[in-house]
Amino acid sequence: MLRVMGLSMVDQVHAAIARDEPDRGRGQAVRERWVDCDGMWVHTADWEPVRGRVATSPPLLLVHGLGGSTVNWELVGGHFAESLGTTVTAIDLPGFGRTRSESGSPTFDLHANLLASFLEARGPAVVVGNSMGGALGVALAATRPELVPGLVLVNAALPRPRGNLEQLTRTAKFAALSAHRAATPFVRARARALGHQGLVDATLAVALAHPDRLDPEIRKKMIALAAERTSFPETAASYTLSGGTLFRYLVGPMRRDVDAIHCPTLILHGRRDRLVPIGFARALARRRRDWPLVELDGCGHVPQLEQPDRFVSTVTAWMDRVPALAG
Repeated sequence: MLRVMGLSMVDQVHAAIARDEPDRGRGQAVRERWVDCDGMWVHTADWEPVRGRVATSPPLLLVHGLGGSTVNWELVGGHFAESLGTTVTAIDLPGFGRTRSESGSPTFDLHANLLASFLEARGPAVVVGNSMGGALGVALAATRPELVPGLVLVNAALPRPRGNLEQLTRTAKFAALSAHRAATPFVRARARALGHQGLVDATLAVALAHPDRLDPEIRKKMIALAAERTSFPETAASYTLSGGTLFRYLVGPMRRDVDAIHCPTLILHGRRDRLVPIGFARALARRRRDWPLVELDGCGHVPQLEQPDRFVSTVTAWMDRVPALAG
């Protein structure tokens, strides 16, 4: 079941009026909604095409990475809706952004199942997934192909290529999240020590090649969201449980799922990604030679924040070239 309500205040029942805000990318309004998806209230951000325009592409579903939120897509959502003439939706996964995870453990499988339920109710959509969102897109396209007519992997979390020794220390830290109960207190203590602004800036310093160039309004929204999330006791556990189960997917069934996908797929990767090195994406492109790889110079882990115009134009041009996605 899928029910839609307006955006609520933080600690009230999700039943208030929807809130529209100017889109940072193209001046269009982003409409924030709460969606009841199989009993879980999920926060979304939606952008609609110009009224009266005939849709020229399938809808887009934008899925953030570990620690991300719908804010990550605010520079590109309206631009996509206008360029493609289609509905664009970004979703906060359980335990991230403004979606709570009080009633269930936010594992990789829970995220994948929620996305499947969302698309079953809304209809198929091209999944554009960043980092963990890209891995979720792979799992969904492999197991529920009828829901995913196209896939865009944006600096997707990927298995380490055999023989590749890049970022071994960071991989080891990521693997430590698998010890969920031991890792959670450290994540909570780090967030407390850094504070809202410090936590956001530390994350951006690792994720972006040029964090000083980020739209300042987006940074403000991230800091405000981090402050809001301090009232959510499950925040640290959501991060470690999602990260740990993601790691197990990467070293387990992901290679099999990659081979099972039949929908058109684009790989888009920043060359200065310090979290998922470009070599990982190149190895994936060699494994799936039917998937084009676009490398972005001077870009880190989150291209939609660092190079939003190029990001939109690259994805739009690819969709226009694929008959199944060109309307």
